[in-house]
Amino acid sequence: MAIDAAAIENALEEVAPTARAGSHHAYFVRHRARYASDASTLGRVLDGSNSGSKTLEIGSYPGHFTALLHVLGVPYVSVDIAPERLGLIRQRFSLDVRRCDIERHPLPFDDWSLSCVVCNEVFEHLRVDPLFALSEINRVLRPGGHLLLTTPNLYAVQQCARFLIGRGFGDPLDEFNKLRTIGHMGHVREYSHREMRDFLRHAGFRVRELHYKHYYFGRGKRELVKRIIFAIVPARFRTFQVIMARKVEDVVRLAPLP
Repeated sequence: MAIDAAAIENALEEVAPTARAGSHHAYFVRHRARYASDASTLGRVLDGSNSGSKTLEIGSYPGHFTALLHVLGVPYVSVDIAPERLGLIRQRFSLDVRRCDIERHPLPFDDWSLSCVVCNEVFEHLRVDPLFALSEINRVLRPGGHLLLTTPNLYAVQQCARFLIGRGFGDPLDEFNKLRTIGHMGHVREYSHREMRDFLRHAGFRVRELHYKHYYFGRGKRELVKRIIFAIVPARFRTFQVIMARKVEDVVRLAPLP
């Protein structure tokens, strides 16, 4: 199905009041342009697909992109480790979000039953068994099925700057504390594009497209400097990796770790 920019913007406007009323409005503002870009990319994939099966979204929380899919009329189903924490937005849009810990339990779908999986801003949070999660995505996808995966870029310019001034790549105390405050781990590890290619190749996928993106600039002098830096540095130093991959083979199905 084709999804044009106007339809995406109208859908975001419909989602915005509920996002504003919830506890993640700031996140919605910062990621709104990413949601629009991801929806446009997904629409391009679906437009070239002959299948009428649902799109599976891995990891719904905080529910903004799930609601966007719902409003756009994309046939979808989502899984999340704790669907009840979506709260208001899940109720407002009657979102189809099913419980599944993707690192510990099989996805609740048949083999070869889906033609497209979206895994956006999830992979960096996996702390137990990302190989099992990818194995399950491979299992439920049909041969030739698509995987849209986005994840932060380990070599984003701001990450490189943090490392050079001795601050590391993130705050591990804050990231582990998220297990208690929001119900899932923060960023365990961010990856380079080569590392992501290796993960996907191992799991039976071939990367067809890889793009680097940065979506949001705030106000103030620091953000102005950031805007200038991102305009100068090569694209490979932008914040996000956007990966389009296709399933090229079935791989040996992994069992969850004990």
